[in-house]
Parts: sequence; C-alpha cells; structure tokens
Amino acid sequence: MDGFQTLDVILGRRSCRGFSTEPVPQEILVDILEAGQAAPYIMPNSRHFTVLRDRRLIEEISRVAKGEGGKISAEHFALFSSPGFDGTYGASTLIILSGNEATRQFELVCGLSAQNMLITAQAFGVASCIAYFPIFAFFGADGESWRNRLKIPAGFRPSLAVMLGYSEYGMDDGADGRYKNEITYIS
Repeated sequence: MDGFQTLDVILGRRSCRGFSTEPVPQEILVDILEAGQAAPYIMPNSRHFTVLRDRRLIEEISRVAKGEGGKISAEHFALFSSPGFDGTYGASTLIILSGNEATRQFELVCGLSAQNMLITAQAFGVASCIAYFPIFAFFGADGESWRNRLKIPAGFRPSLAVMLGYSEYGMDDGADGRYKNEITYIS
C-alpha cells in the first residue's frame, strides 16, 4: 500500500452506528488486534485487550452501562433510557482496552492502540466505532466484578472500547469532510 492508499483508508474511516449480525472473521480480527499491539507504548505491559464476541454478553454490558452512565446527568439518562438505545450499536465484536495504571498515561496508550485498530479495520472493509459508553459498566458497585468476569488484570483500568462488525448501511466513503477542523500554523 502506498502513501496515497493509506491516506484514503484514514480519510474514509467513519464510526459505524448500526452493525449487521455478520461476525468479523477470526483471521481479520487477529490482524486488527496485531495492529493495536503495534501502536506506540510507554512501557512493556502497558495495555490489555479484552475481546468479546458473545452478543448476549455485549448486550449485558450495554444494559449495565446504560444504568451506570445514566447517573452522570439528566442528558445521559434521557439518551440512555430512550427506546431502542444500544450504545454498542449491535456490534458483533467489542474490544475493551485497559491500561496499566502504573504508566500514568494509559489512556494515551489505549487511544493509540484503538486508532491503529480502527484504521486496520477500515483497510479490511470492517466497520468500526470507538466509544467510551461500554466503560460505564465498570463505574458502579459491580465494577470490580466486571473486571474479574472479563479477566482484566489487576492494576489495569478499562479506558475505552472499539466495536467491530459489518455495517447495516454499507461503508461510508468519508467524502462529506466531517474530519475538517481548524489548524493553526506557527512559523
């Protein structure tokens, strides 16, 4: 892949908010996870990935996250309690990225890994969405129980999630320019 093809993949990536039930093939998922592992890190053992492919478990996390996230504000409560709301958008795969709290910058490390995963997914024609929503499941009184159930190592904090699958609507080409932000050059 040349530089222009890489840029096309990056600029074409959009967050999917409606996944089909089709699972991501294991060999593609392995490559996506490998890309996440290849991201820059601060020190060895600074991140942990928990991969969920059981849709019932993903739905359970979504229900718990709705309850915990709804406690944040009236706006969160209204959104999360609206009929049919699913903060995982029906994704067939949910990856929880947890960072080693001893690194102090674990959110950055997890974010870099997530970005690599999102771009790699796009290159394979797999839809993706990065989200904080599933992390709300770890906020409540049962947060430690969820960490144990999902085998998140001691000392690691769930930081964000990547959802993968195939879009109900097809892949967006990114042509609408949503990525445009102001840039200031200082010479």
